[in-house]
Parts: sequence; structure tokens; C-alpha cells
Amino acid sequence: MQYFYEEQYSAVKKQRDKLLTIYFITLAVYVLISVGCIIWYRLLPYQSPKITTVKLVHYPITVLFVIYSFIFLGLPVKRVNRFYKVHRNILKGLKEKGKATFLEYDEELHEKDGVDFKSLIFIQWNEYKNKYFERKILVFYEEEFPKLEKGDEVEFVTQSNVLISYEVVGKKQIG
Repeated sequence: MQYFYEEQYSAVKKQRDKLLTIYFITLAVYVLISVGCIIWYRLLPYQSPKITTVKLVHYPITVLFVIYSFIFLGLPVKRVNRFYKVHRNILKGLKEKGKATFLEYDEELHEKDGVDFKSLIFIQWNEYKNKYFERKILVFYEEEFPKLEKGDEVEFVTQSNVLISYEVVGKKQIG
């Protein structure tokens, strides 16, 4: 069963492009206002009383733009950009196939590359150490967990330990 779809990547890319477009439009408006204020300032006669008016217009606009930039680029754009990079890596990165026995869901918040995840806990055999170990496979925190039951034998595909697809192939007793 497919857990990650290309449409998710497209939606995140679209959201990222929309936010960047909003920011660059705002930047263009600010640059036009600044250029207008500079031209207005340069056209005024020496020691004109209107110089204060130019400063009273331009300085607050600059302060507001700087505050807006820190908030806008620091919160929504940064978060969407991280989400976009993880989705791009899932789509284009190296995939790993594996098989393990499902143990439990882990609702605890895990952060990887600035994105929130929750995890599925599996028991997997390690051929090199000849013993079982616990493996956590990440799923996006906003998404629902895949429908798995304790003891399900699952074949999965991951990229950087993030679940892409899975298939239940059997059932195993866990003692």
C-alpha cells in the first residue's frame, strides 16, 4: 500500500511557491516605495523642511518591512521549506527495502530535518549481530498511522527511515 504520493510533493511545492511569491511581491513593493522615497529626497532643495516628511515615511516602512521579513521568513516559509526538502528527498533519494514485524505505534514527537514525525516500532532481525533489534520508521506527524496490528509481518520501502510504502505479508506471534 502506497503511503507517500507524488501529489503530496506537488502540494508542498505549490504551497512553498505561493509563500515565496507573496514575499517577493512584498519585497518588490518595498523596493518601489524606497526608490520613490530616495528620488523624492534627491529632488528636494537643500535643507528643505520636507526632508523630515520623507524620513517619517521611509523609516517606519523600512522597520515594518524588516519585522515582517523576520517573522514571515522565520516561521511559515522556513517550515514549508523544510517540509518541501523532506518531500523532495523522499521522491528523489535512495530507497531502502526491508521486512520486519510490527510491534506498536509511537505517538511521541520526533523531529528530523526540522519536520515533525511520529513513528512505527518494528522488531527486525540483524544478520550481522544475529539478534533482533527495535527499529523506528517515521511517518509524518499530521498523517494518520497505517492500519497495522501487532505481529503483522510488513515489507516496507523507506527513504532516510521515512515510510514510503508498505505491504502486510503475514502474521507472526510476538511473545
